[in-house]
Amino acid sequence: MTAPQNPDRVGGSDSGPAADRPALPRLLNVARWLWIAAALLGLVRAYVQLSDRKQLSTDLRAALPDLSQTQLDDEINGLIMFNLLYLLALLALYISLTTRMTQGKNWARVVLTVFGGFGAFGTLGTLLLMSQLGQAELMRLTQVRVDPSDLVFGALVTAVEVAALVLMFLPESNRFFREFKRPRPPQPYVAPGGDPFAR
Repeated sequence: MTAPQNPDRVGGSDSGPAADRPALPRLLNVARWLWIAAALLGLVRAYVQLSDRKQLSTDLRAALPDLSQTQLDDEINGLIMFNLLYLLALLALYISLTTRMTQGKNWARVVLTVFGGFGAFGTLGTLLLMSQLGQAELMRLTQVRVDPSDLVFGALVTAVEVAALVLMFLPESNRFFREFKRPRPPQPYVAPGGDPFAR
């Protein structure tokens, strides 16, 4: 009969080397799902945008007026495929990083913090440029069409990521990562017969 699993402990069962590991804080687990939710929101938004082939055709025609219709269709198909693969890879990366984070890997928390910081500054910069230059001038300078809905969506994703960032650095979360840094006492060797001192 196997030992019962403790869902509040990272690493599994109540016996063995993992038994003395710190319990995973509930708020840190919430942060993990917020990061995954932010990545999923980006995937859904991209799918909605990329499904509008008419708008994609208009934007590409304005940027590349010399393309034939066949070439334009190939460019659109390539753009859709590239963006979907990129966002799926990003989702997989976020799942991997957040899993490592809940296993006490502080480097994963640092990488997520960098991602969140870049995302927040990017959204803030776009909002400032939009308010100063206007949509038409911003598109002329960057060749990228930014709709008000894009800004609202970007602000929503940023808010989710900032919430995750805050939860990752609360005292309870910091204590969890400090516990993982502490050296663990050596575990006695347990022979198949059950005698911890047998060799």
